Amino acid sequence: MKTRLSLLFACALSAPFLQAEGEVYRTWTDSQGRKLEATFRGVENGQVFLQVRNGYVYRLPLEKLSAADQEAAKTLKPEGLGIPADPNLAQAAARIDILVNGGLQKAGQQPNPLASDEQFVRRVYLDIVGRIPTREEALEFINDPSVSKRAKVIDKLLNSDGYRSHLFNYFADMMRVADQAQKARFYTYQDWLKSQIADNIPWDKMVYTLMTADGKLLDNGATGYLLRDAGMRLDNLSLTLSTFLGANVSCAQCHDHPFADWTQRQFYEMASFFGATETYGVRGSKGYGMQGMRQILNSLDDRRLQQQARNLLRINALEIEDGGENDLKLPDDYKYPDGKPGQAVAPKLITWGDSKNTKAYQGVQTKKEEDLRAQFAKWMTSPDNPRFAMTIANRLWKRAFGLGVREPVTDLDDPESAVNPPLLRHLAAEMVRLKFDLKQFMRLLYNTQAYQREATSHEMADGGASYLFPGPILRRMSAEQAWDSCATLVVGADVDKFKANRGEAYAKVMKVDFSADASPSAVKAQIETAIAGMRQFGGNRPQGNPKNNARKRRMQMMQQGGEEEDLTIAPPVRNGLVLARASELPQPERDQHFLRMFGQSDRQIADSSSDEGSIPQVLMLMNGEAQRVIGQSDSLAVKTATAQGNAEDQVESLYLSFFSRMPRTTELADAVAALDSGLTLRDLAWVLFNTREFVFVE
Repeated sequence: MKTRLSLLFACALSAPFLQAEGEVYRTWTDSQGRKLEATFRGVENGQVFLQVRNGYVYRLPLEKLSAADQEAAKTLKPEGLGIPADPNLAQAAARIDILVNGGLQKAGQQPNPLASDEQFVRRVYLDIVGRIPTREEALEFINDPSVSKRAKVIDKLLNSDGYRSHLFNYFADMMRVADQAQKARFYTYQDWLKSQIADNIPWDKMVYTLMTADGKLLDNGATGYLLRDAGMRLDNLSLTLSTFLGANVSCAQCHDHPFADWTQRQFYEMASFFGATETYGVRGSKGYGMQGMRQILNSLDDRRLQQQARNLLRINALEIEDGGENDLKLPDDYKYPDGKPGQAVAPKLITWGDSKNTKAYQGVQTKKEEDLRAQFAKWMTSPDNPRFAMTIANRLWKRAFGLGVREPVTDLDDPESAVNPPLLRHLAAEMVRLKFDLKQFMRLLYNTQAYQREATSHEMADGGASYLFPGPILRRMSAEQAWDSCATLVVGADVDKFKANRGEAYAKVMKVDFSADASPSAVKAQIETAIAGMRQFGGNRPQGNPKNNARKRRMQMMQQGGEEEDLTIAPPVRNGLVLARASELPQPERDQHFLRMFGQSDRQIADSSSDEGSIPQVLMLMNGEAQRVIGQSDSLAVKTATAQGNAEDQVESLYLSFFSRMPRTTELADAVAALDSGLTLRDLAWVLFNTREFVFVE
């Protein structure tokens, strides 16, 4: 019987041919004379790692190799990325690299060289946890001699609090998550979404829950997605289809789509799955009765209290409930021969198929009205749906590389028009294979050579329309990445520890029992108690002194987050700025805040954040509040640099804090000379903060 090692060599020699551009293969021989053609990935803890042509990485004891190959393994430089986290992951990453390299080769292009450790550590921190690494985090990675350190830091970051924070920012922009909508606070929705990310709930299950959630917003945060557009079924469906299926159907609300295969009737048939769902928020007081509510409101002494009580009633009335009748009808101006104006519309799922797959996808129809939303959700999130997995895979690819394989990410009607259709189809298949585990999918992307190559910094002639991914594109930090990096410079990794957790406290304050068996006096007492508690959540934007307001907001956030001992850390306040992660601040922030000035979405339109530069941004970097806070003596970056023994070490410390790299020889000499001439470390921090290098993801 063959030994395990014999099987390893035999299987590797018969493996399918997959080779990435530029990889070096050599023939390895074991102590019994058996041969293996593989790329050397490194030696660690007495084990040698060899990657064969199908991408799989084998680990075997170094002493099992021939004497000559043992010496070679001790002296060779590892090819590519070094040792991966596990062999199966390496194989899956290699398949993606093969498809990327195939597209490049077809176009006569070469991939970029691998990024340096300094470039990689800053990029991977920004992409996974949304902030730059601290000086200590950068040094820990750079000085790590392990050939598996890239895979290890990817795993470390994916399992950190920062991962939840940064992914929430992305989804908040994508799904228009705001503190306020429908004249209520959607804190329970925010907390629900954050908990889903923290618990790594698969994407299909998360979206299914959003589509089928029912009950009150105060009780079930998942209702927030549909209640965000309460009373606007058609608008919500249009956003749902473009966000989750890459189907740009907004035109079909009013007429047949002029450029895509969508008719107005098809749109209404899809909307009919929500035709029996009430989201308008009128049922919250049904149990008690409007007559009884009017009596209670009139019993309140002052008009202002009456208005607050009405607001409280509306907040409690935000609820999703399925009725027994589908009431959706064609519009009064419907003009096509397949229906009449005002005609009732029966729910019907669309049929589509991938151009590479002749089998159309339709799903299973239901006849039960109460099952309509569930049926729609099953159809949309099914692994057999050719657009659901592809859309989120394309979105996450863009998040890692700066551009989608198919742009825009909200329009996948023609996947074959992608810059690399085989790559797009493969990414969708990988999402299904990984059972919609977003963390594992991103782990896969970040472990590819394509991601770990140097960024492309030259101007793209066609605006990136045919970019084939020789590496990620050089891109400006998002507003949230820039803000969270500023906070990191001031307080370090502790910025990850504070969590607002406002949903539970908000629901506890706002809930009023309007059931029919509640006495008028009991309801009135609840209303008065709730109105008193509303003050900690009151006011859209603070007025008066910014520093005082920031301290008040800090206390409010502590109160709303629970008892002080339950919090990991309270956010510090400097110069009127609450230094918490962007995900824990108001959604969105006030208009003149750093986040909004740098392009944070206003959360009115999906995917509306901006990374475009502007003169106000330059002025804010030069003279704004964030710049002043970073340069203060109690800023961690400045304080750490000041503690160094000499000018050279001080300059090196600041460069590591801002750029995750040591200064070049000329940079060090110039900075030391400037310090000798009277420049302070605060001045040098100002210079580094205002460089192009700081605000870009390299």
